[in-house]
Formats: sequence, structure tokens, C-alpha cells
Amino acid sequence: MTGKAISPDTAPQRRTRVRISDEMRQVIELMATEGLPLPQAAEQANITRDSAARAIKKKHVINLLKQRLKEVRDNAAQEAYLRINHLARTADNKRLAFDASRWVAGVDGISPVQKVQGQHHHSHSFEGFEYPDLEPIEGDAIDSQDDD
Repeated sequence: MTGKAISPDTAPQRRTRVRISDEMRQVIELMATEGLPLPQAAEQANITRDSAARAIKKKHVINLLKQRLKEVRDNAAQEAYLRINHLARTADNKRLAFDASRWVAGVDGISPVQKVQGQHHHSHSFEGFEYPDLEPIEGDAIDSQDDD
């Protein structure tokens, strides 16, 4: 049996599991979704700033943060659509609900109802009244009363 010695360069790499605490995962989530800076995210996650600062320097933590940020960016349009759709259905302010519904309809390819204005121009000219020339009637009753 011939065996070759396995050199450290050709040896299969064994992956070691790394652990990220629940608090640090919450810090990463707050930084990725809420856009909070590290000190504020650490405070909200009940972890000291120093612990969060030490952990964020580790490669696996940085990779997790980058992964989460990419997920947020990739799904931003869909999440915005869902939020606005929810707002259209649940808003107390009717104007806000209407605007949100109109936006959702526009995204879905439904054109919003537009006000159609028709303008009709009428022109009339009035040149005054025309009176026909009447021949005076003899024995006008009004004239005979004035003579008395």
C-alpha cells in the first residue's frame, strides 16, 4: 500500500463553526434595517459598546452584516410596495389611503382615473331689439283722451 502524505496545503479545509450571540445578531439587524450606528444599536440590543465594537471587527460578523445589508437592498422595492399597500388598506386618513391606493395602482399598471375636462365655447351676439315701423292708426284712443 502506497500512501502519500497529505501536506497541509492539500488537506481538506475543515470549517469551524463560529458563534454570534443573539445580542450581536440584534445589533446587526438594527444596523441593517434601521440604519442605526453601532453605539445606538448596541444600546438597544442591551450589549456594551465595547463588546459590539470588538465583535464587529471579526470577519464572520462583518460577513453577516454585509449579507444582511445586501438582503435589505435587494428586497427594498418589494418591502416598500407591501408597506404602501398595507397603508392603503389600513390608513385612518382617507386622503392618505387614497394616495397610497393610487400609487399601488400605478405600480400595478393600472392608470389612475383622470379628470376629463371638456370646454365648450358658445358665442352669442346681441344687436338689440328691432321694432318694425308701424303706421299710426287713426283715431287713437289715447290721443282722444288727452284732448279733453
